[in-house]
Amino acid sequence: MQSATLNPFFLLQRSFEVVGPVYGPLLILASPGFVIPIVAELIPLFGGILNLAYSLIVAPILAGAAFWLVDQHLKRQAPLLGSSLDRALSKAVPLVFGSILLALIVMLGMLLFVLPGIYWGVRLVFTLCAIALEGKGATEGLGYSWNLVKDRWWGVFWALLAVGLISGIPLLILFLVGGILGAALGAVVVGNAAVTAVAPILDIYTVLLFRSLQHLKGQAAS
Repeated sequence: MQSATLNPFFLLQRSFEVVGPVYGPLLILASPGFVIPIVAELIPLFGGILNLAYSLIVAPILAGAAFWLVDQHLKRQAPLLGSSLDRALSKAVPLVFGSILLALIVMLGMLLFVLPGIYWGVRLVFTLCAIALEGKGATEGLGYSWNLVKDRWWGVFWALLAVGLISGIPLLILFLVGGILGAALGAVVVGNAAVTAVAPILDIYTVLLFRSLQHLKGQAAS
């Protein structure tokens, strides 16, 4: 990593600079997120069950694989899709349970007048990174993220908010265009295609933000 920073514009620029060689593998890892909502739209009952299973079980594992692949690429190693999946599958249990615990904590916080959910969500945002990249367990990953973001909450919040706004506005426009072009299915297809297309950039951005924060706090793994 060239320099440690939480500046979202620098991190986003860096994400675009390094994405080329790993865009294809990351796109493959993101592709179920494109297909499954379409299936859910066409076959609501089966698609709903499939979407729930994907969200709870498959998505955290694929996220772990994506983070590992990105991290290897940033270390100038030759990342392979198969080895990244193997790595994520070896951490499948903590990735799945860590994701579920994270979702439950944020949902609880949202029920408590929203603000606690936002605060807890930012403190725990690196849970899956900690599990996939630092070999932590589910609860250890939560604790690692909580401590990592300590004293840097506003910087991380701004970095997440900025990239959310930058990517969210074009995606919203595409969703609206999809709705204008056709029925609900058109909006789903166009919108999810756009989300899938930018997913590799967001994977890289997340890992860069995680590693930058580690360096700033002197917690980078050797």
